[in-house]
Amino acid sequence: MIFTMLLCRHISACVAGLVGGVPQKQFFSEITATVGQRVVLPCQSTTEDSDSTLNFFWFRQLPGKTLKFLLQAFTASGNDKFRNGQFSVVVYKNKTAPLEIATVSFQDTAIYYCVLNRHVELSPISARAKSASPRTAKEG
Repeated sequence: MIFTMLLCRHISACVAGLVGGVPQKQFFSEITATVGQRVVLPCQSTTEDSDSTLNFFWFRQLPGKTLKFLLQAFTASGNDKFRNGQFSVVVYKNKTAPLEIATVSFQDTAIYYCVLNRHVELSPISARAKSASPRTAKEG
């Protein structure tokens, strides 16, 4: 049996605001898969900033349902694999984070969203507060 999944990649209008995402190109693609098949949904960052940690968030929206969080993966992990049940993501050095569905079923028919959040690394800053000078009786 064959069914179709919609993939919404790099979209900012519908979900990026939920996670503080970086606006990316918005486009849809349709993926058709056979039940039981392994499916890989692509996701690639278009940012050229090398001084930031990229956080990829995958969501899906089943027909007639609200958006549901699936997985988060980030570049600081060094090609680690992130898993949540049948879903897994690896963030590669080329700034891609494809979502893999191990064994696809009819219940996986949905719109999938890949959202990118960029976290810029900052140097720590130390701040110290001084106590105010004590008031005298005349000031009081």
